[in-house]
Amino acid sequence: MLAPPAVTAPALRPPTKTLREKGADSFHAALAAVLAAGLEDALEEGDHQRAISFINRGFAEGTPQMGCDLLCRAMEAVGAARTWTVQLAPRTEVRQRPAP
Repeated sequence: MLAPPAVTAPALRPPTKTLREKGADSFHAALAAVLAAGLEDALEEGDHQRAISFINRGFAEGTPQMGCDLLCRAMEAVGAARTWTVQLAPRTEVRQRPAP
């Protein structure tokens, strides 16, 4: 008696991103580059208020991860002994219109 042929699951492709998602990724990459450059300048000048402003913008206009990355960079440059006060903005939800 022959064994039934082995059935393999088809290879799953990751879902493709929508144009909106691709645009958001591009925007966040550009925003991260601008904020990181501004943060570096502020840290080099010792302008902690300006550095905090860049960190806050990372949280508010970017993503939580972006804000955390900027905050960690500031802590590496200045040291964890400095107290960093950042303002967390409420999470925004993008309303999507139904397709026509």
